[in-house]
Amino acid sequence: MVGREVLARAIEDPRFDRVSCLIRPDERRSADERLRDLCEHLDLPAGGKLRALSGDVTEPGLGVNLRQLSGVTHVLHCAATVSFNHPLAEARRINVGGARHVLDVCRRLKRLERLDAVSTCYVAGRRTGLIKESDLEHQCGFHNTYEQTKYESEELLRAAMVDLPIAVHRLSIVVGDSRSGATGAWKVLYWPLKIVARGWLPVVPYDPNGRLDIVPVDFVADAIFALSRDPRTIGGTFHLAAGPGRDTTMGELFRRVFAQLHRRPPLRVPPVVFRQVIRPALMLAPSERLKRTLRTAIVYRPYLELRLQFDTTQADELLTAAGVICPRVDDYFDTILRAAIDSDFGRRKLPS
Repeated sequence: MVGREVLARAIEDPRFDRVSCLIRPDERRSADERLRDLCEHLDLPAGGKLRALSGDVTEPGLGVNLRQLSGVTHVLHCAATVSFNHPLAEARRINVGGARHVLDVCRRLKRLERLDAVSTCYVAGRRTGLIKESDLEHQCGFHNTYEQTKYESEELLRAAMVDLPIAVHRLSIVVGDSRSGATGAWKVLYWPLKIVARGWLPVVPYDPNGRLDIVPVDFVADAIFALSRDPRTIGGTFHLAAGPGRDTTMGELFRRVFAQLHRRPPLRVPPVVFRQVIRPALMLAPSERLKRTLRTAIVYRPYLELRLQFDTTQADELLTAAGVICPRVDDYFDTILRAAIDSDFGRRKLPS
């Protein structure tokens, strides 16, 4: 989702006369074929400054010949598994191992000017309250292996800042384009929205005062590139998040959802009551679809009751000077939701 928008901006960036896109070949397609298919899907120009580099972040040396990277000046690392339910060993292999291999290669790039690494605000795990951009270490635990392995990846990145020019960009929950609502991935926030919109649960468990921090993908990509142009960002960590004053609440989210759907909301129940009483009872129901929904919902449940907010002071200061402003969630959420409903959550193509 983010990588596609980043690629489009990399092609347009006048700093670069060549853009090498590391791509894993699969059983059916080479790296070149996968890149060509991606360009066709995104309506991007194939060829020109863009080339495929066959490799894999989980392999030492990224699986490429270092001579292929001799002219590289900038590295943007946003490869990861974003699955919440991978086994810890597999999530570490991809996220932590991937970061380690990228760092190892960067140390061998003689012309390297900077490495921009994409992380997540949710390295905060089970913390509460206001999270500062400089914060990392904590003993509060994590909701899933994605959070934990991105935290462990950031530990590697922090340690490497002593000898590499690194900036870390933490994203909150990324949704579609703020202007059109279009997205390349109908996951994370979209899954619980889909379940609610289709009425698959008889009750909705959420904390109306829980904080919802989402950011549109166009802002995220613009912000990454704006910060990557500023030498002052090297050695820093930046929250690309709505932050206090621009985020919203779960209560406001669901009010907007049911206003768009033109129907009364189902009964809201406290999340703890749902976990301890209602969910076990519903798992005894004969409906297999309901059971599948309840099993899948487990990984998303924590994000419906978080009391986290992300400080964005440093990012805001630099991005405002660059003319990149994060919109308020309330200013574009109806657009995001309308696109989701009109496309049936990705099953139909949105009109151009």
